[in-house]
Amino acid sequence: MSLTPLLVAAASGLTAAVATVADGALLASVPTVETPDSDPPSTRTPPNAAGRMLPARERAHRALAFLRVAAHGTTGGALAVALTGGDAPTPLEGLLLVAVALGTVLLTESVARALGDLFGDRASSRLAPFTAAVETLLAPVVALGALLDRQFDRLVAPAGTAVDAREAAAEQFRQVVEAEGSVSHVTRDLLLGVFDFGETTVSEVMVPRVDMVALDRDAPWSEVVDRVRSAHHSRMPVYVDTVDEIVGVLYAKDLLAAVIADEEPADDWTSLIREARYIPSTKRIADQLRDFKASQTHIAIVVDEYGGTEGMVTIEDILEELVGEIRDEHDDEERLIEEEDGVRYWVSGRLTLDDLSDALDADFRSDEVSTIGGLIFELLGRVPRAGEQLEIAGFRVIVERVVRRKVARVFLERRVTTEPEDDA
Repeated sequence: MSLTPLLVAAASGLTAAVATVADGALLASVPTVETPDSDPPSTRTPPNAAGRMLPARERAHRALAFLRVAAHGTTGGALAVALTGGDAPTPLEGLLLVAVALGTVLLTESVARALGDLFGDRASSRLAPFTAAVETLLAPVVALGALLDRQFDRLVAPAGTAVDAREAAAEQFRQVVEAEGSVSHVTRDLLLGVFDFGETTVSEVMVPRVDMVALDRDAPWSEVVDRVRSAHHSRMPVYVDTVDEIVGVLYAKDLLAAVIADEEPADDWTSLIREARYIPSTKRIADQLRDFKASQTHIAIVVDEYGGTEGMVTIEDILEELVGEIRDEHDDEERLIEEEDGVRYWVSGRLTLDDLSDALDADFRSDEVSTIGGLIFELLGRVPRAGEQLEIAGFRVIVERVVRRKVARVFLERRVTTEPEDDA
């Protein structure tokens, strides 16, 4: 038996195992915006490539998958040459070859995949140079595969009938839930919320940038403590210069020991800053909830296509889409909508157009904005002033309160149409 084929089989098998560990860690880890030579979490600045993180992850996955297939093929061929010497295998040699091949695949796929899933982000960061090298080496192959995917998509028409059937079933389900008299109001909202959960994006539930409470990394210790105490938030983003440069998240519980001891942390309070996670606003909240669970975090920074901060989202924001508003002793008790005689309404500027349309039985929806405050901005084309009036969907709309260029309170009055009387 020649030694060379065995060495080739061992090398290709090891390559397949490393590629499988890297691929498993890549798929198990939660994607964050990072650079290979990134600074520590307390000083990291998110690059402007946030919008491209998912395509880059897909390219790396395809490159690693192709390398694994090629390595498995090389391993099998080398083992066949080593066991048979290049001659036709006997039945016993054939069985032995199959057993060895299965064992090799088991070790390089199942065990290596489990290791990648187990170590997740740690394994992904350790194997980042290997993944980058594979992606660069196999870039032409990945590009060719993407080209074939696009050509195949053009040739094969989408199954529109299946999509239409699902949409029809969804609408029927909504009608049944809304018409069922024995279902309570809370249960009905919960069922409808679960049904629409998978289609909601982060931009619809996030805390917008203007409402974020954040800390300046250069703030003194006393100011940080006062800020955390007055905000009543358990987690607060930390920025450098502007809110567009979020560098981490400060957990209030991490300050507890220093506050009790009435002294600043020995390594400065910035040593307590934890790594922030960055996500696009188009991400579905169902996917983000799974990522929160996998990463054991409760907050993520939402970035726009230019890398700037668009807002932030917490696990509470997502859960409220299922179970309704979750309030604690520190929450503002201002109601989003107040009604009088079914004609006059006072609503918060952050009330969504979907909720407003359902509550007032009118169509306020827009493809460009999601809140009543945003709709007023869109129609006026400028910052509204308190007292301005508009006519929207059969309602007289008055801007009641504007706070720092943000519409805070809106009054709506339903227009009552009267039939003209005929002259005698």
